[in-house]
Amino acid sequence: MTKRKNKQYVIVIDTETVTGKYGLISVGAVVLECDGGRFAQVEAYFGFSDEYNSGFYYAQQKAYAKRNKVNRKPRSEIEAELADIINRYDISVAYAYNAWFDKAVAKAYLPSLQLKWLDLMQPARAVLAGAEHYPAYRRLYPDAELTYGGILKRGYSVDNVGRYLGLQPETHVAIEDVQMEIIIAERLGLFDRATEC
Repeated sequence: MTKRKNKQYVIVIDTETVTGKYGLISVGAVVLECDGGRFAQVEAYFGFSDEYNSGFYYAQQKAYAKRNKVNRKPRSEIEAELADIINRYDISVAYAYNAWFDKAVAKAYLPSLQLKWLDLMQPARAVLAGAEHYPAYRRLYPDAELTYGGILKRGYSVDNVGRYLGLQPETHVAIEDVQMEIIIAERLGLFDRATEC
């Protein structure tokens, strides 16, 4: 977490691509102010690249952008706008659910964003495998099983975890998904357990 004027801030990022790790379609980012373990959103950002007109979940990004009057823009402009947000809050660390993916996409398509990436998915696998959650989680997902190390072996997608917590399914719109990931992280206490990737 980064301090600014005696306040701490974190940024949570989600990316959507054309296919796999190829081609950034959109990025969602939310800056949170952290105060004693409580988080308040201070800024949200949705960038919809004009570079591609197809791909996984492209239609969802387009519909969201139209509903919310978000203009498509060059990837370089998205990168500059995100850099400005990160610099304003003096942020050096980004959180993401499955951060390995978002880190790879950012490195390839937003290279000036030099951030340390912390993953929320790995600690979710451990928390959900604990006695407080696993019995109920296993009832909801009978195929959920544990590794020899005692963490979830499968069934820990954002959609699965969200359903377990009573949330709506992912929309695969970067800004909406990042907000869902924040709820998951807060409810399961993942920010303090996030692992570097």
